[in-house]
Amino acid sequence: MSFMSTRRRALRGACASLLLVAAALASTTASAVEWAARHGLNSTQYQSAFNDFNSKGFRLTAISGYDAGGARYAAIWKKVPGPAWAARHGLTSDQYQTEFNTLNGQGYRLTYINGYAVAGQARYAAIWEKRGGAAMRARHGLTAQQYQAAVTEAERDGYGLTHVSAFSVGGSPRFAAIFEKNSGAWVARHGLSAGEYQTAFDTFGRQGWRLKMVSGYRDGGTDRYAALWTKQAGPYYSARHGIPAAHYQSVFDNHLYQSYEPAYLQAFNSGSGVRFNAIWTNTVFKGSDLELIDRKARDYLRATGMPGVSIAIMRNKQLVYAAGFGVADKDSGLPMSPRHRLRVASVSKPVTHVAVLKLLADTNLDSGSKVFGSNTVLGNTWSTPSGNPDIEKITIDHLIRHRAGFRRINKDGNGSDPMFDYSGTDHAGLITWALENYPLGYTPGTTPADLDGSDMYSNFGYCLLGRVIEKKTGKSYEAYVRDNFMKPAGAPDVVIGGDKQADRKSDEVVYYGGGAYSSVKPKRFDSHGGWIARPMDLLRFMKFQTALGNGYAHYGEMSGTSAVFRVGPGGNGLVGAGNGDNGKPDDMDTMLQAIDSGVSAWPNVNLF
Repeated sequence: MSFMSTRRRALRGACASLLLVAAALASTTASAVEWAARHGLNSTQYQSAFNDFNSKGFRLTAISGYDAGGARYAAIWKKVPGPAWAARHGLTSDQYQTEFNTLNGQGYRLTYINGYAVAGQARYAAIWEKRGGAAMRARHGLTAQQYQAAVTEAERDGYGLTHVSAFSVGGSPRFAAIFEKNSGAWVARHGLSAGEYQTAFDTFGRQGWRLKMVSGYRDGGTDRYAALWTKQAGPYYSARHGIPAAHYQSVFDNHLYQSYEPAYLQAFNSGSGVRFNAIWTNTVFKGSDLELIDRKARDYLRATGMPGVSIAIMRNKQLVYAAGFGVADKDSGLPMSPRHRLRVASVSKPVTHVAVLKLLADTNLDSGSKVFGSNTVLGNTWSTPSGNPDIEKITIDHLIRHRAGFRRINKDGNGSDPMFDYSGTDHAGLITWALENYPLGYTPGTTPADLDGSDMYSNFGYCLLGRVIEKKTGKSYEAYVRDNFMKPAGAPDVVIGGDKQADRKSDEVVYYGGGAYSSVKPKRFDSHGGWIARPMDLLRFMKFQTALGNGYAHYGEMSGTSAVFRVGPGGNGLVGAGNGDNGKPDDMDTMLQAIDSGVSAWPNVNLF
């Protein structure tokens, strides 16, 4: 059943599991509130978190219990001023009533109640504040019929619904509610399917109603939703309902790195496991700017067919925005988030470039140092083939600038690049094979008139730079880069990826492309195309290094991957990466630059 404060109507519509909504625009200069959120805590862990945050001056603003092999809790704390308060959890109906009576007698007012069931038994968590206010009523343990009757009675007596919690005990709905006298305009619905809830949300949003809370529960064998909207003003907000537990962290991180603040959280036991409903507010960005970013990114996905994309934006060396769009894994539907790691293909090259420049600064090598031949960096490891003598003219600078003489043509006039044509797995075998089978196509250091940049662009040349680093330092290429750049930059999770889907690292996406797990060999591609990274961690690297100046840009593209790395003026930067090869990097770059220039006011925040 459903009801509202002025009229009733039936609502129907198609099901939608995720929802982003615009509300009142927020000031870009407002300061974000200090807050903390936790989920999946057992009773002991929750109590420990509660005590810790309480000692630091945080107030509990939302709590939700659910059953996950025992009682679990999700909660939000905020460091905001307010009156004395009290909170309880894990209460039976009788215990809750006793606490209510006791605290009410001490001048505390119930402001938040959450009903849930553990092992088929009703439990309650609640928050009280020591303050006055309009006359109020509170009810709990109501059936759907009793809840409807309580609302009807409250309306008749001039009370409005200010809080509702719906839950299920043994498949039977139960409700807890708070009513206040002269509470203002409100509208509520319960007994809605996901599709009906979505329709109600859309309808009331167009009419200027603002979602205050949404509560999920089971009615027999069906998931249902109860929700409350008001006409109260507030900042721009985003709402989600029915988030699977396995997806919740990704959804939460997407909001976190867009400067959203959690305002409401409810977990419930659905027919397919634990699910979450949540509302976030944003007082940092203009709503129109968030909508522009969302529109540009989703237009890019639609136009290219890319499964997912993650983007990160830096202004004045501060991370001001990061978000994922689309999916990280098609099979599970896991949303892409800014904390997912992706292969970045040739965006690995600027990393190698910077690492080699440090090597030159710290050792007796210089840009003119020869790579092959006697008494050179690699000459004692790989001898010069009789059919490829000009390799002894190659310098480190030639490798950096793709002017070492390598072409994407082998000695038989075929092939594309030794990095992709070689079937082995180790660098030693690759280099021996390539030097024998890919004679230089032009004199190192020159720029032949008949060749364009794509003809001279050499993945193999950057593979050799990785081996130069290893030979000179005695460390693996990965270890040298991580020790000298990624760890000091605060990005230790930037690592060389694995070759197979089974080799995926934690938080790494699934890649979609014909050769993503066959022709792509990140371990062998290391210094030219092997890194996996979060875009925001590549911005940390960008901020830390000093060699790549304003205007530097590099694209990455291979089966299952597209990526962009762009250095802007004054400590600005753009990085994007996707888990498919449908869209070209230049399309991604266009999208990133359109976002960068289209946002009317980037906030002065730092999400690093």
